[in-house]
Amino acid sequence: MIRTVRKGSLSLEYTLICAKNRSSLLLQALPMGKIRLYAPKGCSVRLADRFVTEHLDELRSAQKRMDEAENRVPGTILFRGARIPLCVERSGRGHVTVDGNGVTVFSSTDDPSRIKALLRGYLSRLALNDINAALARWAPSFRETYGRVTIRQQRSRWGSCSAKRNLNFNWKLILAPPECLEYVVIHELAHLKVFNHSEAFWDEVRKRMPDYDVWRKWLKLHGQELNV
Repeated sequence: MIRTVRKGSLSLEYTLICAKNRSSLLLQALPMGKIRLYAPKGCSVRLADRFVTEHLDELRSAQKRMDEAENRVPGTILFRGARIPLCVERSGRGHVTVDGNGVTVFSSTDDPSRIKALLRGYLSRLALNDINAALARWAPSFRETYGRVTIRQQRSRWGSCSAKRNLNFNWKLILAPPECLEYVVIHELAHLKVFNHSEAFWDEVRKRMPDYDVWRKWLKLHGQELNV
Protein backbone atom coordinates (compact mmCIF):
# COMPACT_ATOMS: atom_id res chain seq x y z
CA MET A 1 0.00 0.00 0.00
CA ILE A 2 1.43 3.39 -1.04
CA ARG A 3 0.96 6.18 1.52
CA THR A 4 2.01 9.83 1.67
CA VAL A 5 2.73 11.80 4.85
CA ARG A 6 3.43 15.51 5.34
CA LYS A 7 5.25 17.52 7.99
CA GLY A 8 5.23 21.25 7.35
CA SER A 9 6.57 21.78 3.84
CA LEU A 10 8.04 18.27 3.68
CA SER A 11 6.20 15.33 2.17
CA LEU A 12 7.23 11.72 1.79
CA GLU A 13 5.78 8.71 0.00
CA TYR A 14 6.28 5.29 1.52
CA THR A 15 5.13 1.70 1.06
CA LEU A 16 3.29 0.06 3.94
CA ILE A 17 3.82 -3.70 4.15
CA CYS A 18 1.85 -5.63 6.79
CA ALA A 19 2.96 -9.12 7.72
CA LYS A 20 1.49 -11.56 10.22
CA ASN A 21 4.94 -12.62 11.45
CA ARG A 22 5.93 -9.07 12.50
CA SER A 23 5.44 -7.84 16.06
CA SER A 24 6.85 -4.31 15.71
CA LEU A 25 7.28 -1.47 13.23
CA LEU A 26 10.40 -1.37 11.07
CA LEU A 27 11.34 1.52 8.76
CA GLN A 28 13.65 0.92 5.83
CA ALA A 29 15.28 3.60 3.68
CA LEU A 30 16.13 2.41 0.16
CA PRO A 31 17.97 3.94 -2.82
CA MET A 32 16.14 6.22 -5.26
CA GLY A 33 14.19 7.83 -2.40
CA LYS A 34 12.11 4.75 -1.63
CA ILE A 35 10.85 4.11 1.91
CA ARG A 36 9.23 0.98 3.30
CA LEU A 37 7.45 0.47 6.61
CA TYR A 38 7.02 -3.12 7.77
CA ALA A 39 4.19 -3.45 10.27
CA PRO A 40 2.24 -6.20 12.09
CA LYS A 41 -0.83 -7.48 10.29
CA GLY A 42 -3.85 -5.30 11.16
CA CYS A 43 -1.77 -2.18 11.88
CA SER A 44 -3.88 0.94 11.27
CA VAL A 45 -2.79 3.38 8.55
CA ARG A 46 -3.17 6.20 11.09
CA LEU A 47 -0.56 4.58 13.36
CA ALA A 48 1.71 3.86 10.38
CA ASP A 49 1.46 7.44 9.09
CA ARG A 50 2.20 8.86 12.53
CA PHE A 51 5.24 6.60 12.93
CA VAL A 52 6.68 7.65 9.57
CA THR A 53 5.94 11.33 10.24
CA GLU A 54 7.78 11.17 13.57
CA HIS A 55 10.86 9.86 11.74
CA LEU A 56 10.55 11.97 8.60
CA ASP A 57 13.59 14.17 9.30
CA GLU A 58 15.74 11.11 10.04
CA LEU A 59 14.56 9.44 6.84
CA ARG A 60 15.38 12.51 4.78
CA SER A 61 18.90 12.60 6.26
CA ALA A 62 19.37 8.87 5.66
CA GLN A 63 18.28 9.24 2.03
CA LYS A 64 20.69 12.13 1.50
CA ARG A 65 23.60 10.13 2.91
CA MET A 66 22.60 7.14 0.79
CA ASP A 67 22.41 9.19 -2.40
CA GLU A 68 25.81 10.78 -1.69
CA ALA A 69 27.36 7.36 -1.03
CA GLU A 70 25.85 5.91 -4.22
CA ASN A 71 27.46 8.66 -6.28
CA ARG A 72 31.01 7.99 -5.13
CA VAL A 73 33.36 5.02 -5.13
CA PRO A 74 34.67 4.14 -1.64
CA GLY A 75 38.40 3.89 -0.99
CA THR A 76 37.99 0.65 0.96
CA ILE A 77 35.44 -2.16 1.24
CA LEU A 78 34.78 -5.01 3.62
CA PHE A 79 35.68 -8.37 2.10
CA ARG A 80 35.22 -11.61 4.07
CA GLY A 81 35.25 -9.56 7.25
CA ALA A 82 38.43 -7.55 6.59
CA ARG A 83 38.62 -3.99 5.30
CA ILE A 84 40.76 -3.83 2.16
CA PRO A 85 41.73 -1.04 -0.27
CA LEU A 86 39.66 -0.48 -3.42
CA CYS A 87 41.44 0.81 -6.52
CA VAL A 88 39.93 1.78 -9.89
CA GLU A 89 41.92 1.61 -13.13
CA ARG A 90 40.89 2.53 -16.67
CA SER A 91 40.60 -0.42 -19.02
CA GLY A 92 38.70 -1.19 -22.19
CA ARG A 93 37.38 -4.44 -20.73
CA GLY A 94 35.55 -4.24 -17.42
CA HIS A 95 36.67 -6.78 -14.85
CA VAL A 96 37.68 -7.10 -11.19
CA THR A 97 40.61 -8.72 -9.39
CA VAL A 98 41.34 -9.37 -5.71
CA ASP A 99 44.82 -10.04 -4.35
CA GLY A 100 46.97 -9.31 -1.32
CA ASN A 101 46.97 -5.61 -2.14
CA GLY A 102 43.18 -5.28 -2.19
CA VAL A 103 40.50 -5.19 -4.87
CA THR A 104 40.96 -3.52 -8.25
CA VAL A 105 38.12 -2.61 -10.60
CA PHE A 106 39.12 -2.19 -14.25
CA SER A 107 36.53 0.00 -15.97
CA SER A 108 36.25 1.82 -19.30
CA THR A 109 34.53 4.72 -17.53
CA ASP A 110 34.78 6.69 -14.28
CA ASP A 111 31.02 6.44 -13.76
CA PRO A 112 30.52 5.28 -10.11
CA SER A 113 27.37 3.32 -11.03
CA ARG A 114 29.28 1.33 -13.69
CA ILE A 115 32.21 0.68 -11.34
CA LYS A 116 29.90 -0.48 -8.57
CA ALA A 117 27.94 -2.70 -10.96
CA LEU A 118 31.16 -4.45 -12.00
CA LEU A 119 32.20 -4.87 -8.37
CA ARG A 120 28.83 -6.16 -7.20
CA GLY A 121 28.65 -8.63 -10.07
CA TYR A 122 32.08 -9.99 -9.22
CA LEU A 123 31.32 -10.21 -5.51
CA SER A 124 28.02 -11.95 -6.23
CA ARG A 125 29.86 -14.66 -8.16
CA LEU A 126 32.33 -15.11 -5.30
CA ALA A 127 29.45 -15.27 -2.83
CA LEU A 128 27.80 -18.04 -4.87
CA ASN A 129 31.05 -20.01 -4.89
CA ASP A 130 31.48 -19.68 -1.11
CA ILE A 131 27.83 -20.52 -0.46
CA ASN A 132 27.91 -23.61 -2.68
CA ALA A 133 31.05 -24.76 -0.86
CA ALA A 134 29.33 -24.25 2.52
CA LEU A 135 26.24 -26.11 1.29
CA ALA A 136 28.44 -29.02 0.23
CA ARG A 137 29.96 -29.11 3.74
CA TRP A 138 26.74 -28.90 5.73
CA ALA A 139 23.89 -30.31 3.63
CA PRO A 140 24.87 -33.99 4.14
CA SER A 141 24.42 -33.66 7.91
CA PHE A 142 20.79 -32.60 7.44
CA ARG A 143 19.94 -35.45 5.05
CA GLU A 144 17.53 -33.15 3.25
CA THR A 145 17.37 -32.18 -0.42
CA TYR A 146 17.08 -28.63 -1.66
CA GLY A 147 16.23 -27.09 -5.01
CA ARG A 148 17.62 -24.03 -6.73
CA VAL A 149 20.27 -21.83 -5.09
CA THR A 150 19.94 -18.12 -5.93
CA ILE A 151 22.03 -15.08 -5.07
CA ARG A 152 20.02 -11.90 -4.57
CA GLN A 153 20.54 -8.27 -3.62
CA GLN A 154 18.44 -7.72 -0.50
CA ARG A 155 18.60 -5.05 2.16
CA SER A 156 16.93 -6.77 5.10
CA ARG A 157 17.29 -10.55 4.63
CA TRP A 158 20.44 -12.64 4.57
CA GLY A 159 18.78 -15.78 3.32
CA SER A 160 15.49 -17.57 2.85
CA CYS A 161 14.08 -21.02 2.18
CA SER A 162 10.96 -21.26 0.04
CA ALA A 163 8.10 -23.74 0.30
CA LYS A 164 9.57 -25.38 -2.82
CA ARG A 165 12.85 -25.89 -0.91
CA ASN A 166 14.72 -23.32 -2.99
CA LEU A 167 17.44 -21.44 -1.12
CA ASN A 168 18.11 -17.72 -1.57
CA PHE A 169 21.12 -15.86 -0.21
CA ASN A 170 22.23 -12.24 -0.05
CA TRP A 171 25.42 -11.53 -2.03
CA LYS A 172 26.57 -9.17 0.73
CA LEU A 173 27.46 -12.19 2.87
CA ILE A 174 30.78 -12.24 0.99
CA LEU A 175 31.60 -8.95 2.75
CA ALA A 176 31.00 -10.38 6.25
CA PRO A 177 33.28 -12.67 8.26
CA PRO A 178 33.15 -16.21 6.81
CA GLU A 179 31.47 -17.45 9.99
CA CYS A 180 28.45 -15.26 9.18
CA LEU A 181 28.08 -16.91 5.78
CA GLU A 182 28.41 -20.34 7.38
CA TYR A 183 25.73 -19.44 9.93
CA VAL A 184 23.26 -18.25 7.28
CA VAL A 185 23.81 -21.40 5.19
CA ILE A 186 23.24 -23.62 8.22
CA HIS A 187 20.19 -21.51 9.17
CA GLU A 188 18.53 -22.03 5.78
CA LEU A 189 19.41 -25.72 5.64
CA ALA A 190 17.81 -26.13 9.08
CA HIS A 191 14.58 -24.77 7.60
CA LEU A 192 14.46 -27.82 5.35
CA LYS A 193 13.87 -29.85 8.51
CA VAL A 194 11.94 -27.32 10.62
CA PHE A 195 10.08 -24.61 8.69
CA ASN A 196 9.79 -22.14 11.60
CA HIS A 197 11.92 -20.61 14.34
CA SER A 198 10.89 -22.94 17.15
CA GLU A 199 13.31 -24.32 19.72
CA ALA A 200 13.57 -27.47 17.58
CA PHE A 201 14.82 -25.31 14.72
CA TRP A 202 17.48 -23.58 16.83
CA ASP A 203 18.57 -26.97 18.16
CA GLU A 204 19.33 -28.02 14.57
CA VAL A 205 21.41 -24.88 14.06
CA ARG A 206 23.17 -25.23 17.43
CA LYS A 207 24.19 -28.84 16.68
CA ARG A 208 26.23 -27.65 13.72
CA MET A 209 27.37 -24.28 15.05
CA PRO A 210 27.34 -23.94 18.84
CA ASP A 211 28.41 -20.26 18.68
CA TYR A 212 25.87 -19.33 15.98
CA ASP A 213 24.43 -16.53 18.14
CA VAL A 214 27.73 -14.63 18.01
CA TRP A 215 27.47 -14.39 14.22
CA ARG A 216 23.73 -13.81 14.19
CA LYS A 217 24.30 -10.79 16.46
CA TRP A 218 27.24 -9.65 14.33
CA LEU A 219 24.94 -9.39 11.31
CA LYS A 220 22.37 -7.48 13.34
CA LEU A 221 24.98 -5.00 14.58
CA HIS A 222 27.02 -4.58 11.41
CA GLY A 223 24.66 -5.52 8.59
CA GLN A 224 24.23 -1.90 7.51
CA GLU A 225 27.99 -1.66 6.95
CA LEU A 226 27.94 -4.42 4.35
CA ASN A 227 27.62 -2.52 1.11
CA VAL A 228 29.61 -1.15 -1.81
